[in-house]
Amino acid sequence: MYRAALVHDYGTEITIQDVKDKNPGDHEVLIKNETAGINHADWIMRQGKYHIKPPLPFTPGGESIGIVESVGKKIKHWAEGDRVLVLKQGFTGAFAEKTIADENFDIIVKLPYSLDVELAPALSAYATAYLGMKKLVTEYRGNSFLILSAQGTLGFAAMDLAQNVFEGVVFGASDCEEKLAIFREANVMSTFNWTDNKLSRHVREKTFGKGVDFVIDTVGGDVFHQGKESLKDGGHILSLGFSSLVVPQLDLLDLHRLNASVSAVWLHGKDKKDIISAIEMISKMFDDGFLSGIKIRQYPLNDINKCYQDVQDSKFFGKAVLTMY
Repeated sequence: MYRAALVHDYGTEITIQDVKDKNPGDHEVLIKNETAGINHADWIMRQGKYHIKPPLPFTPGGESIGIVESVGKKIKHWAEGDRVLVLKQGFTGAFAEKTIADENFDIIVKLPYSLDVELAPALSAYATAYLGMKKLVTEYRGNSFLILSAQGTLGFAAMDLAQNVFEGVVFGASDCEEKLAIFREANVMSTFNWTDNKLSRHVREKTFGKGVDFVIDTVGGDVFHQGKESLKDGGHILSLGFSSLVVPQLDLLDLHRLNASVSAVWLHGKDKKDIISAIEMISKMFDDGFLSGIKIRQYPLNDINKCYQDVQDSKFFGKAVLTMY
């Protein structure tokens, strides 16, 4: 038996129950989890509002890190004792002491034991930001970035990459002083509070009236449009998510007016090989000390309901992680 979180009805509290252990199938890997990352999609799925709606009851969670306990007969790439990150394509099964991953369906990436266990849950956020940024950045040099972040996970990953990998000039924007202080601790050029609806004006004051090359948006809603107006002529806005739960509607005339372009990245929609390659590269960057990491807030599995509640607080900033030990 092992402990697992279970959603019995959408919108209600999650329970922790003992469930029966099972052996992996031919193409499956059984992992004893160390940690599991909570993402915005997990909260929406719990409410029954996500585009994937699993049958009840189900164990939520799409991301975990752990040690391979056993493998199926046809598994060749992983062995007992390997440390792996798992991204569950169905977004279920990770919030438990053990997870079964299917090599033909899920994403399984071997991680070095030298990688700090507290950094590992941030890898998927970094991979999302990296896949969105790398093609854009390689086409230009000396870029300026405006990072829009309300919860900190994707935004801080983008900031870390922009500063330490893509060597850009970075500005940070959020909705309260406590979050902006975290950006300043990371030595960004300037920080802005968007709640006065004057973000574009403040950005242009700091960029000699020009605006920025790139806006990395993780918030959506009105903040997306404030960021768009902060672009320089010919700039680009990259959408990585909608923590505001509001998907912005884009008028193409605005892009014409600004000579701007827009793109978006959803990690699970990318090619499997690209995801694995990006996570392996980010893992090596962490291991080699190129990246600083994001703020991790840990909760024991038994406190999963408190974790969900905290994540929805507008003051929450960082990566929420469930621990199994």
